[in-house]
Amino acid sequence: MPGRKSRFNYRFNYQRFLVGTLMYLSMLSQADTVDPVQHYKALTLTLDELLTELRISHAPTLESMIDTSQIWRRKPGQERWELPGLDISTNKRYRVFDLLEKLGLTSPIAPLTKQYDYALLLGATAPGMKRRLDYLADWWRQGVRFKRLIFLVGQRPLTPGADYLDILTRKSDKKNLDPLPFTETEAATMLHQLVPMPEAMRALPVEFIDTPRNWRSGFWHRPNTRDTLKHWVKSGPLPGAALVISEQPHGVYQKEVVRQELPGFAIDLAAGPADPATTLPIYLDALALWLYNLKPVIPQSGPSKTMIPPGRH
Repeated sequence: MPGRKSRFNYRFNYQRFLVGTLMYLSMLSQADTVDPVQHYKALTLTLDELLTELRISHAPTLESMIDTSQIWRRKPGQERWELPGLDISTNKRYRVFDLLEKLGLTSPIAPLTKQYDYALLLGATAPGMKRRLDYLADWWRQGVRFKRLIFLVGQRPLTPGADYLDILTRKSDKKNLDPLPFTETEAATMLHQLVPMPEAMRALPVEFIDTPRNWRSGFWHRPNTRDTLKHWVKSGPLPGAALVISEQPHGVYQKEVVRQELPGFAIDLAAGPADPATTLPIYLDALALWLYNLKPVIPQSGPSKTMIPPGRH
């Protein structure tokens, strides 16, 4: 199928970037600017198509389909890179990605304006944070400005197989390596020093929100997006315009969480293209997380009888 290969090997280009910008202005991630009835109707129809395509039994109501989608969620303590593969045909995979694009989870998303009080860079693996910081630096070079850079990170222990710690080392003339970081916060601190960026951007005030892990049900749970926001709010930031820095397919659900946790702030999103190694289960997990966090603000047509399993949110 000519032209479809890029669906799985996402490369940044301005044609896709323009598509992402237009989608951002008109699609589901901007539900607050469109007729809510039409928004939820479109969401219902697309979810119905997606669940049907994957042969997952579901009731026809939006809240029931949201509950059904939670089968794609990671288990407690499971990371994205640990999700098993999904064995479906190539044609079905193309159709699923078409629907994910319709939902706004594949194309890059551009910021809507040039001036912000905060840039909120959300934590991820070390390569993920590097991509997000590179992306933010590119936007700075294109005229986007902010007054403070906030890394919403935490005390997640780094995983060598996922965090690729070699990007956090510099070889000196004596061939000695810099000390390796142990946590996501330490990786973010090093990346801020190592990643090339305009000097005016590097000179801005920067905060690393070192969110602690918490002990639940016999396990240490690393902080999620909502945890890092709650931890930052404790420091009393003044409300203002905040640009969320993420990447696909996580931007839409992370923006929703930020919007819920920062009332009084004007929230915008800049989401870079997905890492080419992102698998379909990771896209579906991100979709399920968005729907889980969207559900409380969706008018319910009746009580849902499907239990939502615990997981990261």
